[in-house]
Formats: sequence, C-alpha cells, structure tokens
Amino acid sequence: MRDFIPARRTFLKSVGGLSTVALLPAPLLLGGCQPGGAATHAETSGLEQGPFDVELTLFARPDVAPILPGAASEVWRYTASLLKGPDDTLTRLGDGYLGPLIRLRRGQRVRIHIDNQLPEATTVHWHGLHVPPDVDGQPRFPIQSGAQKTVSFVVDDRAGLYWYHPHPHGKDGGRVGFQSYAGLAGPLVIEDDNERGLDLPQGDQERILVLQDRSFAGDNELTYLSGGMGSMMTRMHGFRGEHLLVNGKPATMQEVSAAAHRLRIMNGSNARIYKLAWSDGRPVTVIGTDGGLLEAPEDFPYITLAPAQRVDIWISFEKAAQGTRIQLLNRPHDAGGMMGGGMMMGGMMGGSDTASDQATPLLTLEVNGRGEDGVSTRPERLSNELADLPRPDKTTAPRLFRLGMKMMQGFTINGRQFEGATVADGEAVSLGESEVWEFFNDTMMPHPMHVHGLQFRVLSRHYADARSAGQLAAGIVDSGLHDTVLVLPGERVRIALTFTDFPGLYPYHCHNMEHEDNGMMRYYEVRKV
Repeated sequence: MRDFIPARRTFLKSVGGLSTVALLPAPLLLGGCQPGGAATHAETSGLEQGPFDVELTLFARPDVAPILPGAASEVWRYTASLLKGPDDTLTRLGDGYLGPLIRLRRGQRVRIHIDNQLPEATTVHWHGLHVPPDVDGQPRFPIQSGAQKTVSFVVDDRAGLYWYHPHPHGKDGGRVGFQSYAGLAGPLVIEDDNERGLDLPQGDQERILVLQDRSFAGDNELTYLSGGMGSMMTRMHGFRGEHLLVNGKPATMQEVSAAAHRLRIMNGSNARIYKLAWSDGRPVTVIGTDGGLLEAPEDFPYITLAPAQRVDIWISFEKAAQGTRIQLLNRPHDAGGMMGGGMMMGGMMGGSDTASDQATPLLTLEVNGRGEDGVSTRPERLSNELADLPRPDKTTAPRLFRLGMKMMQGFTINGRQFEGATVADGEAVSLGESEVWEFFNDTMMPHPMHVHGLQFRVLSRHYADARSAGQLAAGIVDSGLHDTVLVLPGERVRIALTFTDFPGLYPYHCHNMEHEDNGMMRYYEVRKV
C-alpha cells in the first residue's frame, strides 16, 4: 500500500455562529458547520461488482499545511492511500494543502472509498466526469461526519485535466465555498490512447498548476467571511483573497529545459477570474480545455480563466538562452460588478479580479537545461474526436435560463433559487437527446455556469455591453469541450448538450461558489423517453 496520509496534527472543531472569521486552532472559530452526527456506516454506489483496475481511499480531514513563510496554517484537505493500481495513480503536488493528483486512464474501472473525518457532512464531486447521479458527489448524497461512502465508475471521458472538490448543501445553506476555501480540492488527469499517440510534452516537461487565492490574519490564519457589510458584499460578488497561490504556495521560480512544455492550468478559486498572459508578450498557445484536447492549437493574446475552468497551454523555450526568465502573469482587469464593478469599486465591493492595478506574477520559469531530448515541435493537429460528437439540429429551439438576483436574498435561475431536488417545468430533458441551452446573464456580475454529468460545446455569444466584453472577450476559449462556461454581464451564451447513458438528477449552477451557496443552483432531470 502506498500511503499518502501525512502525520495527524491539530483538528478543527465545529462551533455555532453565523459567519466564519478564521480557520483557527481548535476549539475556536469554524462557524456555520452543519451537524454531522456520529455515523460510521459505509454506503456504496456505482458499479455493482468488480474487478477494479484502481482502488483507493480518499480522506477528507482537518490538518495543518505550510502556505506562507512562518507558521503553518490550519486547513481542511484531501489525502489518499492507493490500494490497487498503477504506481503513478497518486502524486503529491508539493507540500501544500492540495489533494493528491489522481491519474486515471480511459476505460479503467475505479473504486474510491471516501472517508469523512471532518466535523460536518461533505461530498466529493468529480468535476467534469460523466458518471451516474449517485456517484456525482452532488448535495443529495451527503457523507456524514465519521461516515464512509464507496463510489465506483468506469472512466469514460476524453483525456484531460479534471478535478474533485466538495459539494455539500445543508438545510441552512451551501457549504461549497467554505469547504473548498478551507483546502478541499485536488486535480484529476485522465489519459487515453489517442493522447498518448501524440508527441506532446510529458514528464518534467508537463506541469499542473492549480490557481487559488487566500487571505490571512494573525499567525498565518486563513480568513474567509466576516460579519457586517463586508461579508454581505463578499457573498454577493464572491470571495477574492489578497494572496494569489499556485499549488497552494505564493509565486515561485521553476527551472525548465530549453524545449517545449505543457502547462495544465486549473482555476480552483472560489470566485476570481484570471487573465493569464506571458510577460514577454508572446501569444498564449492553447491545446486543450475542460474536456480535453482541441482539434488544433489556437493562439490568444491572453487567456480568460473563470472559476472551475481548465486550460492546456503549449510553450517552447527551444531558442531561449540559458538563464532566460518568463513569467506567467495575471493581468489587471474588471470582470463586472455592482455599479459597473470597476477598479474604483473593486476594493469596496469586489468588482476587480486582480490584487492590484499591476500585473501579478503567478509563476516564473527560468531556462536552465538542454533540450535535445525533449519535445519542441508545435503540433499541427491534436484530436479528430470532436468532429464525431453529436450536434443539435440547427432548427433546435434553445432552452432559456435567465440568471438573476434578488437584492439581499441571493441569486436566481429563471427566478428560482435552490430547492433541493425539486425540478421545475423546463428543467426536464430526454435521455439520448441533444439540446441547445441559452444562458442570459441579467445581472451586473459574471457567472461561470457549470453543468454536471457531461461536457458541452459553446455555440455562440452575444455581448450586450461592449465595455464588459472588452476586458476579457479576446481571451475566452470557446473551442473544444467544456463543463463550465463564463457568461459576462448582459451576455447571452448558447451551448449544445447531449444527454447519454444515465437518467436521473444532476445539478447545474454558477461556479462562483458564493453565488452557488446563495441560491444560484438548480437540478435538471434526465428522463427516459
């Protein structure tokens, strides 16, 4: 057994309270926790029987981890033990709080035992994966404190970067934002024969980068929401921390060889939208998105990466001199907000998605090594699979989802807020059918809309406000497959979805976690015809 569980340290305790001020050592503030009970029984869902190619135990538990220089911070985190499978199934991403990288292969039969050692109920959502509803990790199936749930599924998605994170929603509101912010998140990579047949960078030439933001107080204590007007505005706009982190650490310098490299980037922030660019002004070459490789590489002046989205970037240092440095930057921008939400309002109301008016370095790459043995040639073609995917008929009428808000009461979809497993008229779809959905953002804030259980195509965008579009539009990657699409204020976005294999209930929601926790989530139902 390969053990990925660090030594147990201080555990956080749950106490009452309306807001969370900090993640502090036990027994202090971790407010708003849902009672978890003392359940110890195990539940099982998914495949009825083995054999299984991969089996592991995933623990959700309180711990401490180094983030900033000085004292370690109290966190909640995922750790894992591999029971069966290839040696590279689990990999640590440094010594931060992120969960291990889980590497799977298309066609594998996978069994995962989820052990909840948190002081409240949780779930584990396999973000972007096409799995049955009872395996999806949605709010309907909470894992109580002290309980274990076993899920199993066949890996049936294209090669790509996915991820896993909590998705609980208790009787007093959502807990996705808090639990994710506390540290519960990890990347998941799927490989397949098509991708392995391409000459793409791998090994030391492949890097996975998880972008997040955090705020701290006192002795490196994580802070999330405080009381009063500040907390209300944070819940309205979504949490944006003062420190930008990559794989749970502040900006660092990494050495690279003089060859091509593949950066697989995930936005794991609660609400922040990133505007990613290279410091030397070169185009950003995209080879993949949420649902895997594009048909061919595409160049962008920068990349707009909304919460939960992933992007696969190709970059070559083949002609760079030894010691050359290039930085991955987060450029200043305004993603929309109340009263315009511009830079003037950013500090007070959270409209700005940058920590300052200057570009913020996320990562520095320094060329220090020869590249004769590495891949340097830019690929001309990547995948032919996309051409074979089903498409809706051009005459298909779109299903409209209007994104709105109720002042002081949260956010809505078609005037409705989260009502558990309730499915309204217009939220039932037919198994085996392809549809067009249109998201209309009738608010002054951006909404990254996520649909569980499948990948979809982005068909079109219509910008009602050229000012908001101008800040981010040139970096939005709509090619390929997605499970999350950014809808800017006043914008209409159409997507094409096909509902296959699994009937039942799936959530769809804004992946600004504070919006999701405050009502902007609903269920849709896939029904057998």
